Amino acid sequence: MNTDNDKAPLFKSWNQWYFFVIAVLVVLINLFNFFTKYFS
Repeated sequence: MNTDNDKAPLFKSWNQWYFFVIAVLVVLINLFNFFTKYFS
């Protein structure tokens, strides 16, 4: 009963997940900033 829980789902490593999450957050922040300036 040896399960490998250290493997990251969908990506090859956890570092790629961290980069993906940070990239999504940067895109969201930029979109919200754009919408705030456009509709103000």
